[in-house]
Amino acid sequence: MGIGWIIGIIVGAVLGTIFAIAIGTMNKKVVRNKLGNIDFSKSDIYFRWTRWDYVIIVAAVYTFLCITGLLLFLIRGDNFESPWIQFFIQQTFLFSLLTFVWFITRIAYIFKGIKERWSDEFE
Repeated sequence: MGIGWIIGIIVGAVLGTIFAIAIGTMNKKVVRNKLGNIDFSKSDIYFRWTRWDYVIIVAAVYTFLCITGLLLFLIRGDNFESPWIQFFIQQTFLFSLLTFVWFITRIAYIFKGIKERWSDEFE
């Protein structure tokens, strides 16, 4: 494992933790029923622009910058042995996956909330 992978793992862990804490702290604003499920009729947080949306945008921009960095180093002629190539490959994969999962989760919560809150509209 090269130095680029190790630095990539450290950077990914730090940024991922910061992003997860930013998203996780929103749970205190979520109203739950006695079974522990989200009560969408009382929780408006999923229908507003929140920190979660900003985290998704920042992660997407970071992913784009990593893809651009990877492209620049590949055009320059570096190969897989380069620590920069290793770093950008690892970061691009990790943050594109995180951004995709967070975005799909966000959309799923919105659709679930719409279905539960306005179920009479869909009958």
